[in-house]
Amino acid sequence: MADYFTSDYFKLLNKWKGTVYDKTSPEQQKVYEELSQAFDVTKRWAEAVQQSFFPMGWTKTVRKPTDQWQKKFISYNWGRIYPSSESPKELAYTVGIDAVHGFVVKIDLVDTQTDDFTLRPKYEAIRGPVTASPIMAVLPATDGLTKSFDELVAWTVEAIRNFKLRYDEVVAKLNLGKTLSDEDLLKHFDGKPVFRTFRASWPSQDKALFCRLARAVHAAGLDWWHMGKGVQVRFGRKNPGSERAVGVLGVIRGTRARRITWTRPLGPVGKLNRELLTEDLVAKIEAALSTERDSLDDWLVLETERPGLWPDELRDDPAEPGEDSNEEEAADTDAVSQPINRIYYGPPGTGKTYELSKLLKREYEQAMTSVSNEEWRSQFIAEKIAILKWWEAAAAALYDLGGKGKVSDLTEHPFIKAVIAANGPNRNIRQTLWQTLNSHAVEDSATVKLKKRLAPGVFDKSADSVWHLAGDWRDTCEDLVRVVDELKAGHRDTGAVQRYSFVTFHQSYGYEEFVEGLRPVLDGDTEAGEIQYEIRSGVFKGLCRRARLAPDQRFAMVIDEINRGNISKIFGELITLIEPDKREGAENAVSVTLPYSGDSFSVPANVDIIGTMNTADRSLALLDTALRRRFEFVPVMPDARDEPGAPLAGLRVSLGEQVIDVPRMLDAINQRVEALYDRDHCIGHAYFTPLAKVPDGDERLVALQQVFSTRILPLLEEYFFEDWQKIRLVLADNQKPSAAQFVLESQDHEDDLARLFGGDHGLDSYATKRRYAVQEAAFSNPDAYIGIYQTLST
Repeated sequence: MADYFTSDYFKLLNKWKGTVYDKTSPEQQKVYEELSQAFDVTKRWAEAVQQSFFPMGWTKTVRKPTDQWQKKFISYNWGRIYPSSESPKELAYTVGIDAVHGFVVKIDLVDTQTDDFTLRPKYEAIRGPVTASPIMAVLPATDGLTKSFDELVAWTVEAIRNFKLRYDEVVAKLNLGKTLSDEDLLKHFDGKPVFRTFRASWPSQDKALFCRLARAVHAAGLDWWHMGKGVQVRFGRKNPGSERAVGVLGVIRGTRARRITWTRPLGPVGKLNRELLTEDLVAKIEAALSTERDSLDDWLVLETERPGLWPDELRDDPAEPGEDSNEEEAADTDAVSQPINRIYYGPPGTGKTYELSKLLKREYEQAMTSVSNEEWRSQFIAEKIAILKWWEAAAAALYDLGGKGKVSDLTEHPFIKAVIAANGPNRNIRQTLWQTLNSHAVEDSATVKLKKRLAPGVFDKSADSVWHLAGDWRDTCEDLVRVVDELKAGHRDTGAVQRYSFVTFHQSYGYEEFVEGLRPVLDGDTEAGEIQYEIRSGVFKGLCRRARLAPDQRFAMVIDEINRGNISKIFGELITLIEPDKREGAENAVSVTLPYSGDSFSVPANVDIIGTMNTADRSLALLDTALRRRFEFVPVMPDARDEPGAPLAGLRVSLGEQVIDVPRMLDAINQRVEALYDRDHCIGHAYFTPLAKVPDGDERLVALQQVFSTRILPLLEEYFFEDWQKIRLVLADNQKPSAAQFVLESQDHEDDLARLFGGDHGLDSYATKRRYAVQEAAFSNPDAYIGIYQTLST
């Protein structure tokens, strides 16, 4: 069995296409068998794509290199991928090799044994030309043969993701979809007996309204599933086999009347809390789901094209603690989504940081006006108090108590409890506090007998063991006083609470900064000048501490340039703990003992880890394997679309009759970069988005000139290692008049050699490098930019 495609397969397809197969010919028998082996590779290819991208789908590959009727050798082979068991048999994704186009993936019309003779013309109108098809992608044979099998599968998945039309949209355009009757639809929900009994009592109008909503949700690519307890059903996004949802958009509940909870604004539908399901409301929801698909994709990060799933295809959500089976009285609890480990990757300038900032603002920031006093106080203590040293926490607690208190008062104070929670279990709290207070007592204390004191001295106690602030405590504890006063003043209604931490990985970043480590601290005794070391929590451990104090909120650890750090050095033993099923409270929860502090540590379930990586710096394939299989990857690629909502939509540089079409220019550049290098080194659209803020005309041309001369050309130099010939090809300088060329090539190469080395130099002019020069005048010439895309064949 062949492991991968070879050039021989393409030669055979080209040579024998259209030839009637003669079974008596030994030569043709051999050709038939070899081409059948190519089908085996295609079958593996289709199955691998299905498993990684269509978990509920199925494949079909017929091992036959001749057509069905005339028994002629065909010029291609292919395998079908159906996204789900409900997919119409006439339409499938197909993958295969073709004698003309090379490697091909498309949404294809298959098994068209129908009397509708208009179906094929309709499909071909949708598909369009090969070079600009919204449902087809090709990879030249020479490029595909250099890939490994896994790389071919990855290319295929990415190509499908980039199709401009989804499978279900093509199904709808061709009228191939099967419309379920209300009863057939409800059978998908009837797998749960309590729901089947419950819905049997619905009036016919309620049943029709629910089915209408169910179809709209399903058509939007969203899923339906049951709760483990009661008759409540939810819709949103949930992965097959997963116990927790990725995101919940709505909840249907109510034993006497159908009521809907809608969790987030979407188009004309705002947030709803147990609103009665009516005709008007369902109509609004249908409109929102139809027109706001991009908003849903942004929120749920819908990375697959699979159709929406029904309850009989998904696991029930587990019953949540405290959830009442009487749903008319039950509290409307928000669904906590599964922990996210995600990396946004792509070439530079594609808006990865922008996408991340939108996500953080949407999911991990909360306006002060919506934060209760209790929530704010808990977060304030976690951020400002829990990080204090023991003597600082004791001083802050005494100040909060009015300046004095006993050790027993301190042990029960929220400040001390927060420090205990941050530093791990401590069985000798009283002993620790007693030691701290005595060590930092003022020198002239008459009641403290401890000889070795530590600076600063801010405590003293009375004869009846009541501790109070003493000495120069006001100056020493000025910052602590300010923090406690701020806490007492309560939260303000301005600003936002940020529930995330941000770090950038680099070669020197390590475990000590991320998790915990030893840090030098001055003893405080200025005369001795001794240096001591303390165990200090890193940024990730600190975020986990905050997350434990607010289990109902989601927190994010944001890691920029995640691929630039030494992953095993930074994460250490935590690489296992970050897996969703190894988190605190999960089915397979794991904890470890940290090497410095000796604390038992695990990662809370409400902490998401989100990273970014620049694929031009390091290929995704080279990323640490342990990290790769614990994260999901979201591509953020250059967007050169010229349509409403796209980052470069309508962006032009107008100079009289000459107009530079920026989206077309970027698209032409990236097509050439991908052909000469790879897609990971394309030019991002973010380099050009600032042009939209510059007035059109000469000012915008100057701005474009700056972008090209200081950003784009240096980037291409780096990509192609100063191979100026390839840079000229990318910018189409080889097809433009000399005045419009950014990079000029010396035309008198032989004369240059003679001028430099004399007539008898003996050098081979073909073996020596040609000379190139950047033409500064071209940057202000509109034709230089227009020529980049006008030379591109369509």
